[in-house]
Amino acid sequence: MLSALEGIKVVEITTMAAAPMAARLLGEWGAEVIHIEHPVTGDPWRTWLTQGGRQLDPELQYHYWDHYARNKKSISLSLKHEKGKKILSRLIESADVLLVNRRPFELKKLGLEYENVSKLNPGIIYASLTGFGRKGPHKNMPVQDTTGFWARSGFMYLLQEEGAYPPSAGYRALAAGDKTTALALACGIILALFVRERTGIGQEVDVSLLHTSIYTMVATVLTLGNMKGILTPEESYEQLWHRKRQEVSPLVISYETKDGRYLQLSLAPVEPYWHRFCAAIGKPELENDPRFDSIESRTENTDTLLSILEEVFRSKTLEEWKPILFEAELLWAPVQTPDEVVNDPQVRANDIIVPFEHPEYGQIDVVANPIKLSKTPATIRTPAPEFSQHTEEILQGLGYSWEDIAQLKEEGVIA
Repeated sequence: MLSALEGIKVVEITTMAAAPMAARLLGEWGAEVIHIEHPVTGDPWRTWLTQGGRQLDPELQYHYWDHYARNKKSISLSLKHEKGKKILSRLIESADVLLVNRRPFELKKLGLEYENVSKLNPGIIYASLTGFGRKGPHKNMPVQDTTGFWARSGFMYLLQEEGAYPPSAGYRALAAGDKTTALALACGIILALFVRERTGIGQEVDVSLLHTSIYTMVATVLTLGNMKGILTPEESYEQLWHRKRQEVSPLVISYETKDGRYLQLSLAPVEPYWHRFCAAIGKPELENDPRFDSIESRTENTDTLLSILEEVFRSKTLEEWKPILFEAELLWAPVQTPDEVVNDPQVRANDIIVPFEHPEYGQIDVVANPIKLSKTPATIRTPAPEFSQHTEEILQGLGYSWEDIAQLKEEGVIA
């Protein structure tokens, strides 16, 4: 089967977590991805600890590693050793893409800035992932998903409950910002490859966690930033945001059901759904009730409508509500647990979670690439590599002999 990126070679000097995920996406589309690891410690993902410092079960640990490293080759290589730098240079000369997520000062120390790399290979796509961006006073700060994507961007602030601390541990566990940024980075790399195909010109792709996060919130950030006309006297932007959050719509909110579960309504705009909604919940009289028969009247009587709907949804369990609300074709969804997501027939029908036959662990479930191409689909060809699994193969491909490889091992250049 033809792959979209077949013949593309990616050299990856990254760890945790957006950049490795972007490389994984490229690998699923057929690119050859060579992941460079430290010859002594390897990639930190291989021995990742929980936030409490607990070592994960080996199989669970593997799932973490596989999530970021499937379809890749592993080479151990010291980038501080002169011979290691020479090997890297030869890899770069034959590569289509170099993917890095080191901080600017680290790249400078290693001689891996775009200006240097492009001299070795003018047509290379140099993909750089940073936390706060490559410029500015904090360009060299260490950054992770929680700090770069969620906190500094304002995303975490917008989602926190009134008067509560932001649930930062939850954001860190999800690493959703890393995955979102990975998609942006992969998109940039593929676009640059397309430009090179047409023009022969290589270029730099610059993506950051901070910029990607702000981009996802563009409507909110710019709306609040341009709301001077609706600020009340002596009201700050912070007070404005809190005020706007209090303007709850009873038709775009979560409701608790009889069994303590939740469902999410999102009836906006309301009018196309109002008749069907009232009929579906067994309250047809609400449709023409003068308190609720228009946007203005519903806004004026928000508390009353909210109380009515809270009572209605507490009258049935979530499982009882599902067929009713699905049949009415309303904008709604059950708030599902992870176990329910894994077994959701809609998820399975669309091959979102698919089985993969692992050589050691047998059949395991994995999340498939979210972008589906009909003629050149993403595939899982190989599981995540063992540490340094492909070092000898890659070096032989560069022309190194077995004697050379033995010498490199003895000198600590490779493992």
